[in-house]
Amino acid sequence: MIVKIITNIILIIVLAVVQISLISALPGLAGNLNLVLVALIFILGFSSLDFAAWWTIGLGFLLEIFSFLPFGAYLISLSLTLMIANFLLNYFFTNRSLYSFLALTGLATVIYELIINFFVLIFMEINLPAALTAGNFWFSKLEQIGLNLLLAVIIYYIIHFLGRNLRPVFLFHGVKKY
Repeated sequence: MIVKIITNIILIIVLAVVQISLISALPGLAGNLNLVLVALIFILGFSSLDFAAWWTIGLGFLLEIFSFLPFGAYLISLSLTLMIANFLLNYFFTNRSLYSFLALTGLATVIYELIINFFVLIFMEINLPAALTAGNFWFSKLEQIGLNLLLAVIIYYIIHFLGRNLRPVFLFHGVKKY
């Protein structure tokens, strides 16, 4: 039990450090990737809400330490996103297929970005309303959704090839042979 807790704490710290120091420092489009959010969606999909909530609290707290946003912005946005994603996973996406994870990752990215930008809009004293109406802002959010979806596909297939528990579902409409 203690080994499992220590392993999870180390993995949470590693994931937060990779997000904060490595991914955020990448130039251009690659800096928009949100590894924390995609990892939380997969943790939610493959384990329970309780386990994913502990990861959310740990990751949110570590992201708060290195953030310029008001304390609690990442923790609240990740928690709300996780609760909405859990609702969607339980009541709308009934299986663990590739399409379900892609839809859940896309929706979770939109929800997370809306919540975190709401905090920025309310609490930060910058000219964000002008930035929200700019085309570059929305284009960068679409790029971020695309990157998160690409990362979700990569993680899904890595898990598929390592575990063979998942089956990617491809719908083919073919001609019936009689």
